[in-house]
Amino acid sequence: MTTDRKAVMVSETITAEQVAEARRDLGKQLAAWRLAAGLTQVGLGPRIGYSRSAVANVEVGREHAPLGFWQSVDRQLSAGGVLFAAYRQFAELERRHKVQMARERDQIRLAKVVDLMGPMAAENVGPTSETAADSAQGLMVSEPQLRLVAEDLIPASRDPDGLDTVTLAIMSGGQTQPFRIRRRALLELAATVAAAPMASVEAPPASSTVDPALVEHFAALRALLVQADDKLGGTSILPTVQQQTVLIAQFRRQARGFLRERLLGAEARWSEFGSWLSDDLGDGVTGAQWLDRAASMAQEANDGAFYAYVLARRAQRVSGTGDEDRVIGLARAAARTPDAPVLVRAFATVQEAQGCAAAGDVHGFQSALDRARLLIRDDSVAEGGTDALGAFCTWPYLDAQEGEGWLRLNEPGNAVTCFTAAVEEWPESYRRERGMYLSRTAHAYLAAIEPDQAAVAASEALALAMATGSARIRNNLVALCGKLGPFRAEPSVRGLLEQMGMP
Repeated sequence: MTTDRKAVMVSETITAEQVAEARRDLGKQLAAWRLAAGLTQVGLGPRIGYSRSAVANVEVGREHAPLGFWQSVDRQLSAGGVLFAAYRQFAELERRHKVQMARERDQIRLAKVVDLMGPMAAENVGPTSETAADSAQGLMVSEPQLRLVAEDLIPASRDPDGLDTVTLAIMSGGQTQPFRIRRRALLELAATVAAAPMASVEAPPASSTVDPALVEHFAALRALLVQADDKLGGTSILPTVQQQTVLIAQFRRQARGFLRERLLGAEARWSEFGSWLSDDLGDGVTGAQWLDRAASMAQEANDGAFYAYVLARRAQRVSGTGDEDRVIGLARAAARTPDAPVLVRAFATVQEAQGCAAAGDVHGFQSALDRARLLIRDDSVAEGGTDALGAFCTWPYLDAQEGEGWLRLNEPGNAVTCFTAAVEEWPESYRRERGMYLSRTAHAYLAAIEPDQAAVAASEALALAMATGSARIRNNLVALCGKLGPFRAEPSVRGLLEQMGMP
Protein backbone atom coordinates (compact mmCIF):
# COMPACT_ATOMS: atom_id res chain seq x y z
CA MET A 1 0.00 0.00 0.00
CA THR A 2 1.23 3.52 -0.76
CA THR A 3 0.12 6.77 0.75
CA ASP A 4 0.17 10.27 -0.63
CA ARG A 5 1.79 11.98 2.33
CA LYS A 6 1.42 15.71 2.13
CA ALA A 7 4.71 17.53 2.66
CA VAL A 8 4.19 20.35 5.10
CA MET A 9 6.58 23.18 4.47
CA VAL A 10 7.53 24.77 7.77
CA SER A 11 7.74 28.47 7.16
CA GLU A 12 9.18 30.93 9.59
CA THR A 13 5.67 31.48 10.92
CA ILE A 14 3.46 28.44 11.48
CA THR A 15 -0.25 29.12 11.73
CA ALA A 16 -2.87 27.25 13.72
CA GLU A 17 -4.58 26.48 10.41
CA GLN A 18 -1.46 24.68 9.16
CA VAL A 19 -1.39 22.54 12.29
CA ALA A 20 -5.10 21.72 11.99
CA GLU A 21 -4.71 20.77 8.33
CA ALA A 22 -1.73 18.54 9.14
CA ARG A 23 -3.75 16.84 11.89
CA ARG A 24 -6.59 16.13 9.45
CA ASP A 25 -4.13 14.77 6.88
CA LEU A 26 -2.66 12.44 9.49
CA GLY A 27 -6.15 11.22 10.37
CA LYS A 28 -6.87 10.48 6.71
CA GLN A 29 -3.74 8.34 6.53
CA LEU A 30 -4.90 6.37 9.55
CA ALA A 31 -8.32 5.79 7.98
CA ALA A 32 -6.71 4.60 4.73
CA TRP A 33 -4.48 2.09 6.53
CA ARG A 34 -7.40 0.87 8.64
CA LEU A 35 -9.62 0.27 5.61
CA ALA A 36 -6.77 -1.48 3.79
CA ALA A 37 -6.50 -3.84 6.78
CA GLY A 38 -10.22 -4.59 6.53
CA LEU A 39 -11.03 -3.18 9.96
CA THR A 40 -13.83 -0.95 11.18
CA GLN A 41 -13.32 1.71 13.84
CA VAL A 42 -15.12 -0.60 16.26
CA GLY A 43 -12.76 -3.43 15.35
CA LEU A 44 -9.57 -1.38 15.66
CA GLY A 45 -10.37 0.34 18.97
CA PRO A 46 -10.12 -2.66 21.34
CA ARG A 47 -6.91 -3.83 19.68
CA ILE A 48 -5.09 -0.65 20.67
CA GLY A 49 -6.85 0.04 23.97
CA TYR A 50 -9.00 2.94 22.71
CA SER A 51 -12.72 3.40 22.15
CA ARG A 52 -14.38 3.66 18.73
CA SER A 53 -15.11 7.36 19.31
CA ALA A 54 -11.43 8.04 20.01
CA VAL A 55 -10.42 6.39 16.71
CA ALA A 56 -13.13 8.33 14.87
CA ASN A 57 -12.03 11.64 16.38
CA VAL A 58 -8.42 11.04 15.35
CA GLU A 59 -9.40 10.12 11.80
CA VAL A 60 -11.34 13.34 11.25
CA GLY A 61 -8.69 15.47 12.94
CA ARG A 62 -10.71 16.45 16.00
CA GLU A 63 -8.24 14.84 18.39
CA HIS A 64 -4.45 14.64 18.55
CA ALA A 65 -3.64 11.18 19.91
CA PRO A 66 -0.39 10.69 21.88
CA LEU A 67 2.74 8.82 20.83
CA GLY A 68 1.58 5.51 22.34
CA PHE A 69 -1.55 5.52 20.17
CA TRP A 70 0.48 5.80 16.95
CA GLN A 71 2.92 3.12 18.03
CA SER A 72 -0.02 0.77 18.58
CA VAL A 73 -1.88 1.51 15.33
CA ASP A 74 1.31 1.27 13.27
CA ARG A 75 1.92 -2.18 14.74
CA GLN A 76 -1.70 -3.40 14.50
CA LEU A 77 -2.13 -2.21 10.91
CA SER A 78 1.30 -3.52 9.80
CA ALA A 79 2.21 -0.08 8.49
CA GLY A 80 5.94 -0.75 8.76
CA GLY A 81 6.66 2.52 10.53
CA VAL A 82 4.95 4.71 7.92
CA LEU A 83 2.14 5.86 10.20
CA PHE A 84 4.50 6.44 13.09
CA ALA A 85 6.83 8.49 10.86
CA ALA A 86 3.85 10.58 9.72
CA TYR A 87 2.94 11.20 13.34
CA ARG A 88 6.50 12.29 14.11
CA GLN A 89 6.36 14.74 11.20
CA PHE A 90 3.11 16.20 12.51
CA ALA A 91 4.40 16.31 16.09
CA GLU A 92 7.44 18.31 14.98
CA LEU A 93 5.25 20.83 13.16
CA GLU A 94 3.03 21.17 16.22
CA ARG A 95 6.06 21.52 18.50
CA ARG A 96 7.41 24.41 16.41
CA HIS A 97 4.02 26.09 16.52
CA LYS A 98 3.96 25.77 20.31
CA VAL A 99 7.47 27.19 20.59
CA GLN A 100 6.32 30.14 18.49
CA MET A 101 3.36 30.83 20.76
CA ALA A 102 5.44 30.27 23.89
CA ARG A 103 7.97 32.87 22.78
CA GLU A 104 5.21 35.41 22.31
CA ARG A 105 3.85 34.67 25.79
CA ASP A 106 7.33 34.74 27.32
CA GLN A 107 8.02 38.19 25.92
CA ILE A 108 4.97 39.44 27.80
CA ARG A 109 5.91 37.55 30.97
CA LEU A 110 9.53 38.72 30.82
CA ALA A 111 8.38 42.31 30.67
CA LYS A 112 6.25 41.75 33.78
CA VAL A 113 9.08 40.06 35.71
CA VAL A 114 11.61 42.74 34.81
CA ASP A 115 9.10 45.38 35.86
CA LEU A 116 8.64 43.63 39.21
CA MET A 117 12.41 43.47 39.72
CA GLY A 118 12.76 47.19 39.16
CA PRO A 119 16.23 48.71 38.70
CA MET A 120 17.94 45.40 39.49
CA ALA A 121 17.01 44.03 36.07
CA ALA A 122 18.71 46.94 34.34
CA GLU A 123 21.76 47.25 36.58
CA ASN A 124 22.90 43.70 37.36
CA VAL A 125 23.99 42.56 33.92
CA GLY A 126 27.19 40.59 33.38
CA PRO A 127 29.34 40.59 30.23
CA THR A 128 28.55 37.99 27.62
CA SER A 129 31.84 36.22 28.25
CA GLU A 130 30.77 35.21 31.77
CA THR A 131 29.49 31.70 32.41
CA ALA A 132 26.55 31.16 34.71
CA ALA A 133 28.92 29.92 37.42
CA ASP A 134 31.08 33.07 37.02
CA SER A 135 27.99 35.18 37.51
CA ALA A 136 27.24 33.30 40.72
CA GLN A 137 30.76 34.01 42.00
CA GLY A 138 30.43 37.68 41.15
CA LEU A 139 27.28 37.83 43.24
CA MET A 140 28.94 36.16 46.24
CA VAL A 141 26.55 33.22 45.85
CA SER A 142 28.29 30.40 47.67
CA GLU A 143 25.37 28.10 48.50
CA PRO A 144 25.85 24.78 46.61
CA GLN A 145 22.16 24.70 45.70
CA LEU A 146 22.30 28.12 44.08
CA ARG A 147 25.36 27.02 42.13
CA LEU A 148 23.30 24.14 40.79
CA VAL A 149 20.72 26.62 39.56
CA ALA A 150 23.40 28.85 38.05
CA GLU A 151 25.13 25.99 36.26
CA ASP A 152 21.82 24.78 34.84
CA LEU A 153 21.04 28.05 33.09
CA ILE A 154 21.30 27.88 29.33
CA PRO A 155 23.02 30.86 27.64
CA ALA A 156 20.77 32.53 25.11
CA SER A 157 21.79 34.53 22.07
CA ARG A 158 22.92 38.12 22.63
CA ASP A 159 20.05 40.56 22.85
CA PRO A 160 19.92 43.41 20.30
CA ASP A 161 21.17 45.79 23.01
CA GLY A 162 24.15 43.52 23.76
CA LEU A 163 22.96 42.30 27.16
CA ASP A 164 23.71 38.77 28.37
CA THR A 165 20.63 36.65 28.99
CA VAL A 166 19.90 33.11 30.08
CA THR A 167 17.10 30.73 29.28
CA LEU A 168 14.95 29.07 31.92
CA ALA A 169 13.46 25.70 31.01
CA ILE A 170 9.69 26.16 31.02
CA MET A 171 7.33 23.33 30.02
CA SER A 172 4.43 23.98 27.67
CA GLY A 173 2.35 21.23 26.14
CA GLY A 174 4.84 18.59 27.25
CA GLN A 175 7.71 20.42 25.56
CA THR A 176 10.50 22.46 27.14
CA GLN A 177 10.31 26.04 25.94
CA PRO A 178 12.86 28.88 26.40
CA PHE A 179 12.20 31.74 28.83
CA ARG A 180 14.88 34.43 28.59
CA ILE A 181 15.87 36.71 31.43
CA ARG A 182 19.05 38.65 32.22
CA ARG A 183 21.42 36.33 34.04
CA ARG A 184 22.55 38.52 36.90
CA ALA A 185 19.05 39.78 37.58
CA LEU A 186 17.82 36.21 37.90
CA LEU A 187 20.69 35.22 40.18
CA GLU A 188 20.09 38.25 42.39
CA LEU A 189 16.45 37.23 42.76
CA ALA A 190 17.37 33.58 43.35
CA ALA A 191 19.85 34.60 46.05
CA THR A 192 17.18 36.72 47.72
CA VAL A 193 14.68 33.85 47.62
CA ALA A 194 17.17 31.32 49.01
CA ALA A 195 18.08 33.63 51.86
CA ALA A 196 14.46 34.40 52.71
CA PRO A 197 13.84 31.40 55.03
CA MET A 198 16.79 32.46 57.21
CA ALA A 199 15.33 35.88 57.82
CA SER A 200 12.63 36.58 60.38
CA VAL A 201 9.22 37.59 59.11
CA GLU A 202 8.53 41.16 60.04
CA ALA A 203 5.04 42.55 60.03
CA PRO A 204 4.36 45.07 57.26
CA PRO A 205 4.13 48.70 58.28
CA ALA A 206 0.86 49.58 59.96
CA SER A 207 -1.04 51.35 57.25
CA SER A 208 -4.53 51.39 55.85
CA THR A 209 -3.08 51.22 52.32
CA VAL A 210 -1.67 48.02 50.82
CA ASP A 211 0.04 48.24 47.42
CA PRO A 212 -2.02 46.24 44.86
CA ALA A 213 1.25 45.39 43.05
CA LEU A 214 1.99 42.96 45.89
CA VAL A 215 -0.40 40.44 44.35
CA GLU A 216 1.66 40.28 41.16
CA HIS A 217 4.87 40.22 43.20
CA PHE A 218 3.78 37.14 45.15
CA ALA A 219 2.55 35.47 41.95
CA ALA A 220 5.89 36.04 40.21
CA LEU A 221 7.85 34.82 43.24
CA ARG A 222 5.73 31.68 43.50
CA ALA A 223 6.23 30.97 39.77
CA LEU A 224 10.00 31.21 40.26
CA LEU A 225 9.88 28.84 43.24
CA VAL A 226 7.79 26.33 41.31
CA GLN A 227 10.49 26.23 38.65
CA ALA A 228 13.29 26.07 41.24
CA ASP A 229 11.56 23.29 43.18
CA ASP A 230 12.59 20.54 40.78
CA LYS A 231 16.22 21.63 40.97
CA LEU A 232 16.54 22.47 44.66
CA GLY A 233 14.01 20.03 46.13
CA GLY A 234 11.09 20.53 48.48
CA THR A 235 13.27 20.59 51.61
CA SER A 236 14.89 23.83 50.40
CA ILE A 237 11.73 25.44 49.04
CA LEU A 238 9.13 24.64 51.73
CA PRO A 239 10.56 26.99 54.43
CA THR A 240 10.30 29.88 51.98
CA VAL A 241 6.71 28.92 51.18
CA GLN A 242 5.87 28.89 54.89
CA GLN A 243 7.45 32.29 55.41
CA GLN A 244 5.84 33.94 52.40
CA THR A 245 2.42 32.56 53.34
CA VAL A 246 2.71 34.24 56.74
CA LEU A 247 3.71 37.49 55.04
CA ILE A 248 0.79 37.36 52.58
CA ALA A 249 -1.59 36.81 55.51
CA GLN A 250 -0.25 39.91 57.25
CA PHE A 251 -0.91 42.06 54.18
CA ARG A 252 -4.30 40.40 53.68
CA ARG A 253 -5.40 41.42 57.19
CA GLN A 254 -4.71 45.07 56.34
CA ALA A 255 -6.36 45.05 52.92
CA ARG A 256 -10.02 45.65 52.22
CA GLY A 257 -12.51 44.87 49.48
CA PHE A 258 -11.36 43.39 46.18
CA LEU A 259 -7.66 43.69 47.07
CA ARG A 260 -8.25 41.55 50.15
CA GLU A 261 -9.92 38.90 47.98
CA ARG A 262 -6.95 38.91 45.60
CA LEU A 263 -4.48 38.47 48.45
CA LEU A 264 -6.68 35.72 49.88
CA GLY A 265 -6.53 34.02 46.47
CA ALA A 266 -2.75 34.36 46.45
CA GLU A 267 -2.59 32.85 49.94
CA ALA A 268 -4.72 29.93 48.73
CA ARG A 269 -2.32 29.24 45.85
CA TRP A 270 0.72 29.36 48.10
CA SER A 271 -1.05 26.98 50.51
CA GLU A 272 -1.74 24.50 47.71
CA PHE A 273 1.94 24.70 46.75
CA GLY A 274 2.81 23.93 50.37
CA SER A 275 0.49 20.92 50.22
CA TRP A 276 2.21 19.61 47.11
CA LEU A 277 5.67 20.01 48.60
CA SER A 278 4.65 18.35 51.88
CA ASP A 279 3.11 15.40 50.05
CA ASP A 280 6.24 14.92 47.97
CA LEU A 281 8.36 14.97 51.13
CA GLY A 282 6.18 12.20 52.58
CA ASP A 283 4.27 14.34 55.09
CA GLY A 284 0.70 13.58 54.06
CA VAL A 285 -0.86 14.95 57.26
CA THR A 286 0.65 18.40 56.76
CA GLY A 287 -0.15 18.17 53.05
CA ALA A 288 -3.83 17.64 53.88
CA GLN A 289 -3.82 20.61 56.27
CA TRP A 290 -2.30 22.88 53.63
CA LEU A 291 -4.87 21.74 51.05
CA ASP A 292 -7.81 22.22 53.44
CA ARG A 293 -6.57 25.75 54.04
CA ALA A 294 -6.33 26.35 50.28
CA ALA A 295 -9.89 25.10 49.73
CA SER A 296 -11.33 27.28 52.49
CA MET A 297 -9.56 30.39 51.23
CA ALA A 298 -10.51 29.78 47.60
CA GLN A 299 -14.17 29.59 48.61
CA GLU A 300 -13.90 32.70 50.77
CA ALA A 301 -12.23 34.59 47.92
CA ASN A 302 -14.97 33.45 45.54
CA ASP A 303 -12.25 31.94 43.33
CA GLY A 304 -14.27 29.23 41.61
CA ALA A 305 -11.52 28.28 39.18
CA PHE A 306 -8.99 27.59 41.92
CA TYR A 307 -11.56 25.86 44.14
CA ALA A 308 -12.28 23.46 41.26
CA TYR A 309 -8.55 22.78 40.98
CA VAL A 310 -8.31 22.05 44.72
CA LEU A 311 -11.24 19.62 44.44
CA ALA A 312 -9.37 17.79 41.66
CA ARG A 313 -6.25 17.72 43.84
CA ARG A 314 -8.31 16.24 46.65
CA ALA A 315 -9.51 13.53 44.29
CA GLN A 316 -5.88 12.86 43.39
CA ARG A 317 -4.87 12.55 47.05
CA VAL A 318 -7.75 10.19 47.92
CA SER A 319 -6.72 7.76 45.15
CA GLY A 320 -5.25 4.60 46.61
CA THR A 321 -6.61 5.20 50.12
CA GLY A 322 -9.57 2.83 49.79
CA ASP A 323 -12.16 5.59 49.28
CA GLU A 324 -12.20 5.14 45.50
CA ASP A 325 -15.85 6.20 45.34
CA ARG A 326 -14.75 9.61 46.62
CA VAL A 327 -12.15 9.85 43.85
CA ILE A 328 -14.91 9.76 41.26
CA GLY A 329 -17.22 11.99 43.31
CA LEU A 330 -14.64 14.71 43.95
CA ALA A 331 -13.40 14.59 40.36
CA ARG A 332 -16.90 15.04 38.95
CA ALA A 333 -17.59 17.85 41.42
CA ALA A 334 -14.46 19.64 40.19
CA ALA A 335 -15.34 19.14 36.52
CA ARG A 336 -18.86 20.52 36.90
CA THR A 337 -17.80 23.63 38.82
CA PRO A 338 -19.04 26.52 36.62
CA ASP A 339 -15.77 28.49 36.67
CA ALA A 340 -13.47 25.49 36.13
CA PRO A 341 -10.99 26.22 33.28
CA VAL A 342 -10.69 23.62 30.55
CA LEU A 343 -7.37 22.24 31.80
CA VAL A 344 -8.72 21.88 35.33
CA ARG A 345 -11.66 19.92 33.92
CA ALA A 346 -9.19 17.76 32.01
CA PHE A 347 -7.18 17.16 35.20
CA ALA A 348 -10.38 16.30 37.09
CA THR A 349 -11.50 13.94 34.33
CA VAL A 350 -8.16 12.12 34.53
CA GLN A 351 -8.81 11.58 38.25
CA GLU A 352 -12.25 10.23 37.41
CA ALA A 353 -10.56 7.78 35.03
CA GLN A 354 -8.31 6.59 37.86
CA GLY A 355 -11.31 6.09 40.11
CA CYS A 356 -12.99 4.00 37.41
CA ALA A 357 -9.83 1.93 36.93
CA ALA A 358 -9.61 1.25 40.67
CA ALA A 359 -13.23 0.05 40.55
CA GLY A 360 -12.44 -2.29 37.63
CA ASP A 361 -14.58 -0.26 35.21
CA VAL A 362 -12.63 -0.52 31.94
CA HIS A 363 -15.27 1.28 29.87
CA GLY A 364 -15.53 4.15 32.37
CA PHE A 365 -11.74 4.43 32.47
CA GLN A 366 -11.36 4.66 28.69
CA SER A 367 -14.35 6.97 28.32
CA ALA A 368 -12.99 9.41 30.90
CA LEU A 369 -9.56 9.45 29.24
CA ASP A 370 -11.18 10.10 25.86
CA ARG A 371 -12.98 13.11 27.35
CA ALA A 372 -9.74 14.38 28.88
CA ARG A 373 -8.02 14.15 25.49
CA LEU A 374 -10.81 16.09 23.85
CA LEU A 375 -10.46 18.82 26.47
CA ILE A 376 -6.76 19.39 25.77
CA ARG A 377 -6.74 18.67 22.02
CA ASP A 378 -6.88 22.36 21.06
CA ASP A 379 -3.66 23.15 22.95
CA SER A 380 -5.49 24.90 25.76
CA VAL A 381 -2.15 25.38 27.54
CA ALA A 382 -1.57 28.25 25.12
CA GLU A 383 -4.01 30.44 27.04
CA GLY A 384 -2.41 31.41 30.31
CA GLY A 385 0.89 29.71 29.51
CA THR A 386 2.73 27.54 31.99
CA ASP A 387 1.20 29.50 34.89
CA ALA A 388 -2.31 28.33 33.95
CA LEU A 389 -4.07 26.04 36.39
CA GLY A 390 -3.54 22.47 35.22
CA ALA A 391 -0.86 23.44 32.67
CA PHE A 392 0.90 20.15 33.47
CA CYS A 393 -2.04 18.28 31.93
CA THR A 394 -0.29 17.56 28.62
CA TRP A 395 -0.10 14.60 26.23
CA PRO A 396 2.80 12.95 28.09
CA TYR A 397 0.90 13.42 31.35
CA LEU A 398 -2.13 11.66 29.86
CA ASP A 399 0.12 8.85 28.62
CA ALA A 400 1.43 8.36 32.16
CA GLN A 401 -2.04 8.46 33.68
CA GLU A 402 -3.29 5.96 31.13
CA GLY A 403 -0.40 3.70 32.11
CA GLU A 404 -1.39 4.05 35.77
CA GLY A 405 -4.94 3.01 34.94
CA TRP A 406 -3.88 -0.03 32.92
CA LEU A 407 -1.64 -1.08 35.81
CA ARG A 408 -4.62 -0.86 38.18
CA LEU A 409 -6.64 -2.93 35.69
CA ASN A 410 -3.93 -5.62 35.63
CA GLU A 411 -2.96 -4.92 32.03
CA PRO A 412 0.82 -4.51 32.48
CA GLY A 413 1.64 -4.71 28.76
CA ASN A 414 -0.52 -1.69 28.00
CA ALA A 415 0.85 0.04 31.09
CA VAL A 416 4.47 -0.41 29.98
CA THR A 417 3.66 1.02 26.53
CA CYS A 418 1.99 4.10 28.00
CA PHE A 419 4.60 4.76 30.69
CA THR A 420 7.41 4.36 28.16
CA ALA A 421 5.75 6.86 25.81
CA ALA A 422 5.38 9.34 28.69
CA VAL A 423 9.01 9.02 29.79
CA GLU A 424 10.25 9.42 26.19
CA GLU A 425 8.37 12.68 25.69
CA TRP A 426 8.74 14.17 29.18
CA PRO A 427 11.48 16.83 29.42
CA GLU A 428 14.53 15.51 31.26
CA SER A 429 14.80 18.79 33.16
CA TYR A 430 11.60 17.87 35.05
CA ARG A 431 13.40 15.24 37.04
CA ARG A 432 10.94 14.49 39.82
CA GLU A 433 7.93 13.60 37.66
CA ARG A 434 10.22 11.72 35.30
CA GLY A 435 11.48 9.73 38.29
CA MET A 436 7.93 9.05 39.43
CA TYR A 437 6.94 7.73 35.99
CA LEU A 438 10.07 5.58 35.82
CA SER A 439 9.20 4.05 39.20
CA ARG A 440 5.71 3.24 37.93
CA THR A 441 7.22 1.82 34.72
CA ALA A 442 9.25 -0.50 36.94
CA HIS A 443 6.06 -1.67 38.67
CA ALA A 444 4.49 -2.36 35.27
CA TYR A 445 7.50 -4.39 34.14
CA LEU A 446 7.39 -6.45 37.32
CA ALA A 447 3.66 -7.08 36.85
CA ALA A 448 4.55 -8.33 33.35
CA ILE A 449 7.12 -10.70 34.95
CA GLU A 450 10.10 -8.81 33.53
CA PRO A 451 12.18 -8.28 36.69
CA ASP A 452 15.36 -7.29 34.85
CA GLN A 453 13.61 -4.44 33.02
CA ALA A 454 11.90 -3.47 36.27
CA ALA A 455 15.24 -3.18 38.05
CA VAL A 456 16.78 -1.11 35.24
CA ALA A 457 13.90 1.40 35.28
CA ALA A 458 13.91 1.46 39.09
CA SER A 459 17.64 2.20 39.26
CA GLU A 460 17.18 5.25 37.06
CA ALA A 461 14.22 6.34 39.19
CA LEU A 462 16.29 5.90 42.37
CA ALA A 463 18.97 8.26 41.06
CA LEU A 464 16.30 10.90 40.48
CA ALA A 465 14.75 10.27 43.91
CA MET A 466 18.12 10.91 45.53
CA ALA A 467 18.71 14.05 43.45
CA THR A 468 15.30 15.59 44.21
CA GLY A 469 14.68 14.25 47.72
CA SER A 470 11.29 12.94 46.60
CA ALA A 471 9.74 10.61 49.19
CA ARG A 472 7.01 9.72 46.68
CA ILE A 473 9.51 8.14 44.31
CA ARG A 474 11.41 6.39 47.07
CA ASN A 475 8.24 4.97 48.65
CA ASN A 476 7.25 3.57 45.26
CA LEU A 477 10.66 1.92 44.96
CA VAL A 478 10.50 0.47 48.47
CA ALA A 479 7.17 -1.14 47.57
CA LEU A 480 8.69 -2.49 44.34
CA CYS A 481 11.75 -3.94 46.06
CA GLY A 482 9.51 -5.73 48.51
CA LYS A 483 8.21 -7.77 45.57
CA LEU A 484 11.57 -8.35 43.85
CA GLY A 485 12.90 -10.82 46.43
CA PRO A 486 12.12 -13.97 44.37
CA PHE A 487 14.21 -12.54 41.50
CA ARG A 488 17.30 -11.75 43.56
CA ALA A 489 19.44 -14.01 41.33
CA GLU A 490 19.15 -11.44 38.52
CA PRO A 491 22.27 -9.19 38.65
CA SER A 492 20.26 -6.03 37.98
CA VAL A 493 17.77 -6.90 40.73
CA ARG A 494 20.52 -7.69 43.21
CA GLY A 495 22.25 -4.40 42.40
CA LEU A 496 19.03 -2.43 42.93
CA LEU A 497 18.33 -4.10 46.27
CA GLU A 498 21.86 -3.27 47.42
CA GLN A 499 21.41 0.36 46.36
CA MET A 500 18.16 0.49 48.33
CA GLY A 501 19.80 -1.05 51.39
CA MET A 502 17.58 -4.13 51.11
CA PRO A 503 20.08 -6.95 50.34
